[in-house]
Amino acid sequence: MNKWGAIMSFVFLSALLVFIFHSHYVEEAEQDKAVAEVKKGGEKAPEDDVPKTEEKQEIEEQTGFIGGEARYDLEIDATTPEYVIINIMHLMTHQKVRAEQKWGAIPMTEDTVRQVHEVVANSSFVNKNRMLQIAERWKTGNFSKIVEDHNYFWRLEGGTIGEAYGFLTAEEEVLFIKNNFE
Repeated sequence: MNKWGAIMSFVFLSALLVFIFHSHYVEEAEQDKAVAEVKKGGEKAPEDDVPKTEEKQEIEEQTGFIGGEARYDLEIDATTPEYVIINIMHLMTHQKVRAEQKWGAIPMTEDTVRQVHEVVANSSFVNKNRMLQIAERWKTGNFSKIVEDHNYFWRLEGGTIGEAYGFLTAEEEVLFIKNNFE
């Protein structure tokens, strides 16, 4: 490269750097001005446009629509196969747990719990003892082991994605019910 080519390259790169620095500086100054305006009572701050926090995003993921069915008559009886009841009980847990991913839901109500309990109690299922313990806990309103319950059914169904790791708060559960069953 000759002397003039080197000089022209240097001038071009210098101008580019000045342009980039100036653009960034002007953008920052405009944001500072907008924040100052908000502090004086003007329009909303640019931070209000920032993407949602991780916590808000997780709440939306945990309580959003996941294909819930507002099925209150489960249409189950003594002839219903064990795998169907396992799936129903698994889907019922979704309104109460945090999980990596959740697909489908059935309302966990006194009546749906009663229906499941009745079928399990009168069955000869291979997993009857554990399923009955769970259904009896639910029947008394005890959901203290719902994460374990979810993961039990999830494993029986061969789960690989979607293991539960926590409880929804009461407010989150209400939002889940609204988004999936109403």
